[in-house]
Amino acid sequence: MIPKRKPGKPRVVMERRSLYGVVLAFVIPLVAVAGYRALKRGRSAPPPAKPAVSLPSVPVAPKFQEFSDKFHKNETITDALMRHGLTKQEVFELVKTTRSVWPRSKVIAGEDFQGNLYPNGEFHEFRYRLDSDRYITVYRDGDKFVPLVKTFNYETRTVAINAVIRDSLFVAVNETGEQDQLADQFNSIFGGDVDFYTDIHKGDSFRMLFEKKYLDGEFIRYGNILAAELAVQKKRLSAFRFQNEYYDLNGKALRRSLLKSPLKYTRISSRFSNARLDPILKIVQPHRGVDYAAPTGTPVVAVAAGRVLSAGENGGYGLSVCLRHANGYETVYSHLSHIAVHVGQQVAQGQLIGNVGATGLATGPHLDFRLMHRETPVNPTRMIAPEAPPVAAKLFARFAALRDDLRGRLDQLAPRSEDVAQAAKTATGEGHTRK
Repeated sequence: MIPKRKPGKPRVVMERRSLYGVVLAFVIPLVAVAGYRALKRGRSAPPPAKPAVSLPSVPVAPKFQEFSDKFHKNETITDALMRHGLTKQEVFELVKTTRSVWPRSKVIAGEDFQGNLYPNGEFHEFRYRLDSDRYITVYRDGDKFVPLVKTFNYETRTVAINAVIRDSLFVAVNETGEQDQLADQFNSIFGGDVDFYTDIHKGDSFRMLFEKKYLDGEFIRYGNILAAELAVQKKRLSAFRFQNEYYDLNGKALRRSLLKSPLKYTRISSRFSNARLDPILKIVQPHRGVDYAAPTGTPVVAVAAGRVLSAGENGGYGLSVCLRHANGYETVYSHLSHIAVHVGQQVAQGQLIGNVGATGLATGPHLDFRLMHRETPVNPTRMIAPEAPPVAAKLFARFAALRDDLRGRLDQLAPRSEDVAQAAKTATGEGHTRK
């Protein structure tokens, strides 16, 4: 039998437990709040924020007013620079300052120059090319002008080409993508042995290893031809550059005291003769020279280094230049349209002396070229000029090492046309020869 509980006892216990719960519900939040405030009071206050530091402003480079132009015909440097905003006084100071590094007083029509001005229009800098390797720059530094001669920072690339001649050397060079200036260099190397306007035939070939100069990735000009080879009929000529001269495989100099012709011409219109019918006077008389037919303006160069004896009008010969060379030789260039030298001037082999014309007694534009040796007329087309000295014996080992290196590079980059043909035949099973 389960005993019965006394009535009223459980209610007292429940009321007490409810009271404890209410008290705890108020006390715990109060304790938490008090603890948070105590903790907050115990922490150190954060340091006051530092004021922002103002950085110095970076100066902005001035935006210059750039100009680029060419010197005009018959104008001075003063005219040219005043055209671009310089004052007469600024040009005067510029020229005076640069005399120590640039004594030249005249500028040449067609030559380039560049420069710039400050935003306020005052002169800042002037640049002018002195030659193919150097330029002068003049810039303002406060109240003074500072001149400097600098070297172009060219990138030099070595290139090789080879080709078969179908028309002329110049056309063949152009067909490889190169320019006439390269053909001119090639011509000058072999010009003592080959006349490129009479000796070249269809099917002849050439190859060469040469330098190209670039500035900021743009092609500017050609450097030196390092090695070259020319196959004319059954004759093969080689050239290797060594100490600023060209020599063949055996160290024999290619430079001659006289070039075989003084210009690029289309044909020989009249040859050296003891009895020729004059086309104008209609009389038979000696013609002690060679007439080269060529367009008006074609450059005429000195066939050898020498001094200008005369330059100007010469009767029926029109505008004419006479040069005196070493060993008793003289050359005369007549019927010119323009003369580029003056009496007493020293000229180098290959230097421009004038241009083809039809002045004097002439039926059309051509060059009358004459050669004399100790006042005796000589047929220029039959002249065999003496050579320059060969490679010195003490330098031959150095030359041979350079020659072999250049020849190897030439064989690798521009194989001979017959080698290419033979390789093609071998690849197809043709032309194989047993040993």
